Amino acid sequence: MITGKARDRVASVEVEPGGALRDLRIEEAALRLDPRELSRRILGLVDRAAAQASRRLDLDDAESLRLGTSAELAEAIEETTPETWRVQ
Repeated sequence: MITGKARDRVASVEVEPGGALRDLRIEEAALRLDPRELSRRILGLVDRAAAQASRRLDLDDAESLRLGTSAELAEAIEETTPETWRVQ
């Protein structure tokens, strides 16, 4: 499993490529933060961890995980996207 991790004084996250959250740990110090600040920090950690995970995922990894190539993924996404979601 390819993941990325990030942490600061109040929280740590582990995510998969694309940002799917696998783990979130919040320290007691987080309780002293304004909720908006805590949210901002967690989202920043998720962004950094997702970037790290995505960098680790190359075409060899995608093939070994049977994710296909970028062109194959794009085609699969296109085939499963409802018409109503598409830009007209």
